[in-house]
Amino acid sequence: MTTEKAQKQIKILYVEDEAGTRDQITRLLAGQGYDTLYAANGKEGLELFQTHHPDIVITDIMMPFMNGLDMAREIRAQDNTTQIIVTTAFNDTDYLLAAIEIGINQFVTKPISLQKLFDSVNRCADIVRMHLKLQAQYDHIRMLSNALELSPSIVVITDSQGAIEYVNRKFCTLTGFSPEEAIGQTPRLISSGETPQEVYSSLWSTIRSGKEWSGILKNRKKNGELFWEYTSISPLTTPDGVPFKFIKTGEDITLRKQLEEETSRTRNIESVGILAGGLAHDFNNLLQVILGYVSLAKLQAEPGTPVHQMLVTAELSSVKARELSMRLMSLAKSSENINPSVALAPLLTDTINAICSNSGIVPHYSIAFDLPMLPLDVSQMQKVFNHLTTNALEAMPDGGSLDVTVTTATIDTDTALLLPPGRYVHVTISDTGSGIDAETLPKIFDPYFTTKPMGSQKGMGLGLTLCHSIVRKHKGTIFAESQAGHGTTIHVYLPVEPASGDTSPPPASP
Repeated sequence: MTTEKAQKQIKILYVEDEAGTRDQITRLLAGQGYDTLYAANGKEGLELFQTHHPDIVITDIMMPFMNGLDMAREIRAQDNTTQIIVTTAFNDTDYLLAAIEIGINQFVTKPISLQKLFDSVNRCADIVRMHLKLQAQYDHIRMLSNALELSPSIVVITDSQGAIEYVNRKFCTLTGFSPEEAIGQTPRLISSGETPQEVYSSLWSTIRSGKEWSGILKNRKKNGELFWEYTSISPLTTPDGVPFKFIKTGEDITLRKQLEEETSRTRNIESVGILAGGLAHDFNNLLQVILGYVSLAKLQAEPGTPVHQMLVTAELSSVKARELSMRLMSLAKSSENINPSVALAPLLTDTINAICSNSGIVPHYSIAFDLPMLPLDVSQMQKVFNHLTTNALEAMPDGGSLDVTVTTATIDTDTALLLPPGRYVHVTISDTGSGIDAETLPKIFDPYFTTKPMGSQKGMGLGLTLCHSIVRKHKGTIFAESQAGHGTTIHVYLPVEPASGDTSPPPASP
C-alpha cells in the first residue's frame, strides 16, 4: 500500500451501517492520503454523494433505509464514471447479477481482508487518475482547438503530401472557402499563379527537410480577389525526423502591401514631378523662343503655301508641347492655394458639364444635399475632374452613360482605403465604356503609362498621374474599379478637415 500525492485528489465515500467497521476503515483510508467521507446507510450515502461527488464509493449491501445496491443504482444513474466497490457477506446469485447490471466495479467479501480492500481501492484510484488524465488531455485539446478557431491568424494543417486536413475560421472568413470545400484539397486551392515558382520550390525543399519556412505568398480568394499573406510553415516529424504533417500559419498583409505600393507610387510621382518641373521650366523657355520665331516666319510666308502650312503645323505642335510642359510643372507644384471653405458641388458640376457640352453625353448627378465645405485648391481640383471626365468620354466614343455620385463618408481605423480616420467626401465618376483589364488596372496612375496608341494626340500618360498627385496633396485618395467590357468607376475621397503637415501617405506597418 503506497501513498502518492495524486491520491489526495481522490475523494472516497464509505457507506457502512456497522459503526466499528466504519470507523476503522475510514481511519485507514485517511491514513493512505485519501479524502474520506462516511455514512451509516444508503440514504445518507446518496445525500453525501449528491453534495460532495466523490470519485470512489465503498458500500455494504444490507443496510437500513436504503440498501447498498439501491444506492449504487441511483448513483450510477447520475454519474457513470464513479467507481463503486461493494463489500458483502452474501454470495447470492441474485445479488451478484443485480450488481453486474448496475455496473459495480469491484467486489470485496466479508469478513473484509484489508489487503484485498486496499488493492481494490488502488485499482479504482488508478482508473480515476486515468479518467482525470484523459479529461485533462481532452480539455487541453479543446482549448487548443478553440484557440485555433479564434486565432486572428490563418491556420491550415496538411498531411505530408499537402492534402488539407484542417482549416480554421480565419481561413474561411478570409478566403471564402468553407471547411468542406477546403479539406481534401491542396493549398493550390488559393494559389493565384502570381507567386514565382522558385518560391514554391524553396518552400517544399525546406519543409520536407524538417525545417520551418517563412515568406510572402500572393493568393486568390474564392471570389477571385487577390490577397497577400505572410506565411510560416512548420513540419511535424516522426522520431526519426520524417515530416508527417505540416502546420501553416498566415497573416493577411494585403493592407500593408497596398500601403507600401501607395507610398512607393506617391514618392515616385513626387520624384518625377521634381525632376520634370525643373526640366519643364527650361523647356518652356525654349518653346517660347521657338513659338516666337515660328510666328514671325508665318508673317513672312504666303498663306496657303506649303511653307505657311508647315509653320502652322509646327506652331500647333509647339503649343501642345507647351501644354505638356505645364502638366509636368503641375506635378511639381504643391497645393499652396487651398481655400479652407469650398463648395464642391458647383465646382464639380461646372467642370464636368463644360467637358461634356459637345460630347452628346449628358452626365447624371446624385449629390447629397448636406455636403460640408472642403479645403481645396480650386484650380488643381478642376484639373482632376477635367482629366477624369475626359478619360470617361474617350472610353465611350459611341456614346454611353456618365454617372456622378457625391456622398459623405466616415473612415475608421480598420479601413482599407489607406486614409487616416475622419470625415470625407466621396466622389464617384462612372462610365459605361470599354473598361480596363485586371493586368492594366494597377498601372493606370503610373507616370507616362497610357493605353492609347503610340503617337496618339489624346494624351501622353500624365493625366491620371496628375490626378493622383493632386488628390494625395489634398490628403485624400483616388483609385479605380473596372472590368474589361464593363466600364470604369473612379473613386475620389477628399478630407473635410484641412490638410496639414506632411502630405505623404501614411507609413506602411512594419
